[in-house]
Amino acid sequence: MKRYIVCVFLLCLAGINLVVAQDTARIYVRVRVRQDAILLRWAAETPLAWKQTNRSGFRVERYTVVRNGALLEKPEKTVLNAGKVVRAEPLESWIPLLATNDNAGIIAQALYGEEFELTGGDAQGFARIVNLAQELEQRFTFSLYAADQDFEMACLAGWGFRDLSVRKGERYLYRIYPATPEDSSRIHPGSVYTGLDEFRPLPCPVGLDAVWNDCSVLLSWNYGALSAHYNSYYIEKAGEDGVFRRLPGRPVSNMNNRSDRSPERIVYVDSLADNVRTYSYRVRGITAFGELGPVSDTVSGKGVRMLAYVPIIRRARVDDDGNLDLEWEFATEGEELLREFELRRSDRADGVYRTAERGIRPGVRSLKYADLQPANYFKIAAIPLEGKERVSHPVLVQPLDTVPPAIPQGISGRIDSLGKVTLTWRRNTEPDLLGYILYRANLQNEEPYPLTDAVWQDTCYTDSVEIRNLNPEIFYYVIAVDKRYNQSPFSERLDLRKPDVIPPLSPLIDNYRITSRGIEIHWIPSPDEDVCVHLLYRAEKGQDSLLVGRFAGQTIDSYLDTVFESGKRYVYSIYAEDRSGLRSVRTPALTVNAPEIKMSGQVIERFDAIADKEHLLVKLVWSNNLEDVRMYELYRREGNLPMTLWKTAPGWQTEIVDERIAVGTEYEYMIRAIFGKGGNSQVKKIIIQ
Repeated sequence: MKRYIVCVFLLCLAGINLVVAQDTARIYVRVRVRQDAILLRWAAETPLAWKQTNRSGFRVERYTVVRNGALLEKPEKTVLNAGKVVRAEPLESWIPLLATNDNAGIIAQALYGEEFELTGGDAQGFARIVNLAQELEQRFTFSLYAADQDFEMACLAGWGFRDLSVRKGERYLYRIYPATPEDSSRIHPGSVYTGLDEFRPLPCPVGLDAVWNDCSVLLSWNYGALSAHYNSYYIEKAGEDGVFRRLPGRPVSNMNNRSDRSPERIVYVDSLADNVRTYSYRVRGITAFGELGPVSDTVSGKGVRMLAYVPIIRRARVDDDGNLDLEWEFATEGEELLREFELRRSDRADGVYRTAERGIRPGVRSLKYADLQPANYFKIAAIPLEGKERVSHPVLVQPLDTVPPAIPQGISGRIDSLGKVTLTWRRNTEPDLLGYILYRANLQNEEPYPLTDAVWQDTCYTDSVEIRNLNPEIFYYVIAVDKRYNQSPFSERLDLRKPDVIPPLSPLIDNYRITSRGIEIHWIPSPDEDVCVHLLYRAEKGQDSLLVGRFAGQTIDSYLDTVFESGKRYVYSIYAEDRSGLRSVRTPALTVNAPEIKMSGQVIERFDAIADKEHLLVKLVWSNNLEDVRMYELYRREGNLPMTLWKTAPGWQTEIVDERIAVGTEYEYMIRAIFGKGGNSQVKKIIIQ
């Protein structure tokens, strides 16, 4: 066979790595679903695997998994290609195609040629791209590129298959593997899962853009967005007759199509006959299955004459009056091509430049400009009578500035329970603002110290503090800094109180007294200022502690316990609780033997509760059938809380109202009479739900 001479761009099937040899390889599969057929394309991963599978061929299996939307109990296996091995057609089948199909020539030369060599005008350039790769790798690379451009040739080479025996409502798992068992052990099969319901029309190329230059145009469009569909593109061009014609040569491909990164855009430069006529361009993609997609949107324009001369700024200084003194150079022979010069300004070298002075005559080479900001970048633009302008490189001009920025305002912050501090403030409006410096002090009278080594440019800052040390507050300041490092005064001080995570000091039961009425407990309150309540608990041996009293503040230091059973042993303990709900640790408890109190056999005959759910109150009523009653003691339990002494009433009173009722809560009330000569009656109880 004659040596077939080619010069093409390098484009491999997506995902294929150019590795000459390795222990194992795999087969990559791509699929294209049409309305009535499913097209398969595959390729071995490495040149060596490519060579081995070309010799052995492939088996293509199809497993029907779903039919009419239902999953089959057992997939149905079908060996495609009438059960025969899919492999390259013999050389005789390729020879008639060589004269008319370049892709056929490339693949045939790779499969059957005694040598595979590049010659011609672009051979050296392409050799640099493939970096003098070995012959096997060249055969592998070029053949896959050609197969990507021509699906019919891919099928002829045994790397593609058209499945026409597919039905709607079914889904298939395709499996491609080497035909010989020894190859299958080293080359892993490829697979793909699809069905006719996945058919989608090919999309239009997107993002076509044109930059018009002198007798040329640079076209670019989004390659990455549709890389899963198209591997190359045809460019179509129309002149003033409006008829689009395909540009000669091979389709445009992405030469940097690597599996680890793919550029977003692809570019192409086309030459124009002149800058007078209007030209239009559009592109259309080509799939790995040889399908031609729809056309993109059209871009139109003319070539733009480029001004040959560029202005150069030679001097830019600030004079004694604080104005800009600017001088530039421009070739005298270019003045006749100019309409004017423009002075343009920006706050940043890479920012947006806006016109500061326009209408500067072509013969002028200097100017004065008064409206200077703290930082200025200037350019001189040469505006031609026709064609594109030319712009100088920017220069920086900074007038003397000793004015500091304003004091930062709106400082606020908070500290969470883990000591994370979040600070925010309003942004200053100075155009030359550089940022902020934050300061912290642990005490009011302490000299604040900076929190950052560099200027902070955001208006939010996160700090961390130790919340378990003794100082309850932390103090912050912010100053503003401009680009000349002028500093504002300190902001107003921000005082932040730390979350309370330190429990209060414990109170101490220091005494008790047995009286005729009960057990009188005395304690020393907790000295911490933020203590809001003391809690007194009582427990019987082997029983849980019950709350018998809550005492607000630090002024109450005793309690008379009258709810007990005579002769029993009780253990008392007391805790302090602060405003944050933190409770002190337990201190030594007090054990007391309850006194023997004379218990009368008399019982209050009637004790009733009348609930008024509309007004959320309970009226308690009892009979006055006992003699010598000094007072009544009423006890109350709300929900799961312990029973505690609630009210006392004189001996003549027979009713009382509880106005602290919550809906859906169970309440229990208890009453007993205390006699003037000592002793008390039996207890009477009632429950309200």
